Amino acid sequence: MLFLFSLLSFFFVVSGQTFNCSQPETFNDNRINSTQWKLAQFNVEWLFTEPYSSCPGICDWNTSEEEWEHLNTIKSVLYELNADTIHLCEVQSCTQLEEVKPSTLYNSYMVKGNDTYTGQNVGLITKIDPMYKLVRTEDRYSYPIKNSICGYDETGTEGVAKHLITDFYINGISIKLIGAHLLSNPNDPEACSKRESQVQVLQKVIQDAINENYEVIMIGDLNDFDENIPDVNNNTPKSKVLDILKGNVGDYANYTLYSVGNMVSQSERYTEWYDANENCIVDKEDFSTLDHMLMTKRLYDSIIDVNYEHIYQQSCNTFQSDHYPLMVTFEFA
Repeated sequence: MLFLFSLLSFFFVVSGQTFNCSQPETFNDNRINSTQWKLAQFNVEWLFTEPYSSCPGICDWNTSEEEWEHLNTIKSVLYELNADTIHLCEVQSCTQLEEVKPSTLYNSYMVKGNDTYTGQNVGLITKIDPMYKLVRTEDRYSYPIKNSICGYDETGTEGVAKHLITDFYINGISIKLIGAHLLSNPNDPEACSKRESQVQVLQKVIQDAINENYEVIMIGDLNDFDENIPDVNNNTPKSKVLDILKGNVGDYANYTLYSVGNMVSQSERYTEWYDANENCIVDKEDFSTLDHMLMTKRLYDSIIDVNYEHIYQQSCNTFQSDHYPLMVTFEFA
């Protein structure tokens, strides 16, 4: 009986969902090169290993075995990337962050969101610890925003269900990192309208950080296109999402953020595969850029390399992600 109790206790310790990894307990810097910082954005596509109403369900993994195969495949991708800090989208909890870490050089961080439909969250694995506890804002903003052309007339308010806000101090620079996964479906009028409200919430966070003399990075799966930096298929946005986040328009448009997208050729600008006709054939027309990294000028000027990491082939049978990682390398003198 004692053995059975111990076995069950072990099972619950290693298998449950946990959300207790928002507070740094160490302040380590395990970067291999202390003058560089390699930062990546990666939507890892339903990184779940515990039962949830959405997965198995609306996610792509039908069994626990498939979930674990997916997690271990993503773990191999992360090992190959070898980034210093990685912002991950579509993660179930801190448990899965711990399970997917490619080495003990990384620590895991997450602040629980409120997307109860999918159960997805955003999180970080990082070789350099943040300075303070991860936080989020519960602010909401009315939709449709002024002068919206999304084509959705119903009114309401929207917040950012999946996001995190944290601080890094890297090579003498105070950095506010804001990570988010916005509402999906770039061309849907309702999602477009609500996404514009989500980024109005984030715009205030960005402006507040700049007012406090932080350098800022806005990173994530923004589920929208950049009209000024076209992707491989020249997808154009219906929304003002990227314009608002860059500080071009909006209630707090008193700053400028710069996209890393223009540092690579247009032919390389794609982070997501969507098989719209469900024929399981990978066509060039299936690709778009939904994952973005925006930042203040000082950080932008410190970039020495940008890569859209097309390091695996897409297919209907893959255990990788339907997204590709986006990695940026900074050099700090």
